[in-house]
This record gives sequence, structure tokens and C-alpha cells, in this order.
Amino acid sequence: MKIIFIFLILKYIIIANSAYAKNPIEVKTVYPPKCTLLKEKNGLLCPRIIEVEVKITSDIKKHLVRCTLFSEEEEILAFGESFLEKPGGKIYLTLRTRTRIHGLTLIAGAKCSSDSF
Repeated sequence: MKIIFIFLILKYIIIANSAYAKNPIEVKTVYPPKCTLLKEKNGLLCPRIIEVEVKITSDIKKHLVRCTLFSEEEEILAFGESFLEKPGGKIYLTLRTRTRIHGLTLIAGAKCSSDSF
């Protein structure tokens, strides 16, 4: 009876630890797009590309990394995916729309996930 009880406790601990496993992808830096100043309209024209630098902490060498850029309101601003090898690299995300920014400060965060190969 004690052996079964110990076995069930060990099984619970193993399942609980695997359910809360860490994400092997860590977002290091989100680089803003390089914008062009429009003198006649007094605004900025920005490309639809944002760079995200990620670090891979897993033991597996090659990963398909998917990243999504979110606004403060959890609206999806950009998304992209790329194959990366350990220790990491840059992923280029495509913005959903091209916009003119008039003195706007964008506050956003990125979340990345991975499929190992």
C-alpha cells in the first residue's frame, strides 16, 4: 500500500513539473521599425517589418520559432516565424497594417513559442 502511495506521489510531481515547463524561447529585444520622415505631411512613414531578437535556452539545436507582437490592449500588431538554431537570433515580424505615426509612442510586448526539429 505504501509503495502505491509513493508511486502516485512521484507520478503527480512528474506530471505537475512537466505541465509548468519553461518556454525554451526568451525574447531579448524588440527593435522598432526604421521610419522615414515625411516633411510635407509632418509625419513618419514606417515599414511593416519589426525585428525581435530571441535566445534559445533548450538543449535541442534547431527550432521553428513563432513570435507575436501585442499592444497594451492585447491586440495583435505583428507576427512571424523562422527557423533558428541555438543560441538564437533575429526574427522579422510583419506588421498587420502600415501606418503613419504622428508623435506616437508604441508600447508593445512580444511572446514567442517554439517547435523543435
